[in-house]
Amino acid sequence: MTSSESLLFVLGLAAGPVLFLLVMLGANSLLAPKRPSELKGSSYECGIPQAGSPWRGINIRFSTIALLFVIFDAETVLLFAVASRVRGSLTGALEVGAFAAFLALGLFYAWKKGALRWPA
Repeated sequence: MTSSESLLFVLGLAAGPVLFLLVMLGANSLLAPKRPSELKGSSYECGIPQAGSPWRGINIRFSTIALLFVIFDAETVLLFAVASRVRGSLTGALEVGAFAAFLALGLFYAWKKGALRWPA
């Protein structure tokens, strides 16, 4: 395979998803029903219309705890995947250990800042 064939192959791989996206967005704009109403334009949470002003203050601690959960959950899944791949390698064990130590350091920092304390 020459370099120009390789370039065309890579461009074809990149153009495929873009073309698919454009076709799907075009089909949606052509086929979707368009019946706007005030109720459809209102904001809601979990199917329940919002009560009060959308600009009222919320407790940011709920979002912080959810974000910490997502971060540590994703990193733990990654940790298991990497650990199974580098099994039996000293370098791999050191890398996984450094990653786990970094996670523990982040958890300790969040704990010390009080991010894990549930609001009373």
